[in-house]
Amino acid sequence: MGRSIPRGALLHALQRYTDRIIAEGDTTIRALQVQNRRQTRRLADELSIDWVDDPNSARSVVGAADWPALADSFRANGYEIHRLSGVDSYAAEAVYSVGDSAKNGSRSAQRAGLGAIWQVRPGQLQPSADAQDFVGTIDAVYTWVDSSDPHWQANYHRAVAGAMGVVNDSSVDPGRFESRDELRYSLRSLESHLPWVNKVYLVTAGQRPEWLVDAHPRLEVIDHRDIFASPEQCLPTFNSHAIESQLSRIDGLSEHFLYVNDDVFFGRPLHPNLFFGPAGQTKYALTNTHFTQAEERDLPVNAAAANNRELVATRYERTTSRKFKHVAHPQRRTVLQKIAEEFADDIEATAAHRFRHPDDISIPSSLAHQVAARMGLGFPTDVEYSYLDIGADDFLLQCLRLLRTAAPDMFCINEVRQPREGELLRKVLQQVLHGMYPVPSSFER
Repeated sequence: MGRSIPRGALLHALQRYTDRIIAEGDTTIRALQVQNRRQTRRLADELSIDWVDDPNSARSVVGAADWPALADSFRANGYEIHRLSGVDSYAAEAVYSVGDSAKNGSRSAQRAGLGAIWQVRPGQLQPSADAQDFVGTIDAVYTWVDSSDPHWQANYHRAVAGAMGVVNDSSVDPGRFESRDELRYSLRSLESHLPWVNKVYLVTAGQRPEWLVDAHPRLEVIDHRDIFASPEQCLPTFNSHAIESQLSRIDGLSEHFLYVNDDVFFGRPLHPNLFFGPAGQTKYALTNTHFTQAEERDLPVNAAAANNRELVATRYERTTSRKFKHVAHPQRRTVLQKIAEEFADDIEATAAHRFRHPDDISIPSSLAHQVAARMGLGFPTDVEYSYLDIGADDFLLQCLRLLRTAAPDMFCINEVRQPREGELLRKVLQQVLHGMYPVPSSFER
């Protein structure tokens, strides 16, 4: 379908849609959220309308009987109201984003995360959480690498020389490690749409993005050496499976957290209930495809799935078949610690592989969900999700669809192998991401 539309026409359409953005300025996502929250609550106070704060989800809660008068006041004072869809509190009748249209700009559906989130309830306002809601602290963990770093490149080339003939070509493909500034925009999407996240941990190979603030109360940069059980034997590593196997060793990490790759983005305001059940169970997203039917079964992701299946079959006498969506993965440290105890030898072997290896296991994106299910600490759910492949022939059309349609809960812009026309696609990706997330996060200088 994408080949039938001239490339020039697609590029022009992308430019037209991404031109309709508000320019970056001195403000941040967090500042706009706080300002909109403060001012909309002040309007409620002026009308003597009762409201309560739900710190668990960063929502203001108001009764259904009072909402029409409050909404009229918002509009009269120049605020734009956008009704949100998707998972929210079980007590909510409806949820709205309310923001100053002069500051939040046009295309309110894309800017919903900048507004104050108001939850409308037909029942009582307090307690603020429903019996079916998840309540608790949730952190986020990112992994990131900058392959343009000369020191990293020197280590990479030495490691590649020793790995040739042992691993799949895609494991050493340079495209797997290239940074196109996705992390900057993923953090913008997280701060916009998951303002309830407690703390962000950024796991790197002793690197730090040049745009990242020097200090932030809700951000901590973690070196691989701080979490690997045997750093002298395992580092430097270029294996995401190895890095992921050590995440539960992050000091201070909360029991409940989200594991997020930097190529995953949050498309609209989300509630903690999307990720965790009422008793703290993880809610993971299965696909409809089976890894055994993959076209390239020797790709590391498919080989790891097969290895995970063998562990589950041996330990639990169950099989595994379906793949998981490439989204933010909810995690329990309790589950990861169980895996560390049950499969210590497999974790040690995976951690020692410098690149993705045929014998790897994949933990937070797969095995953790299988084990959580057997422990009664996780169950499958569904999320609205889009997957964009940078190397696909119709990538430009995929980008245009993303901009023109309602944003999903999450989307991934992935790259298995370095594509042709890399520089053009880099510019397109930057254009799309900036069009969706033009306001800086508080994590940026």
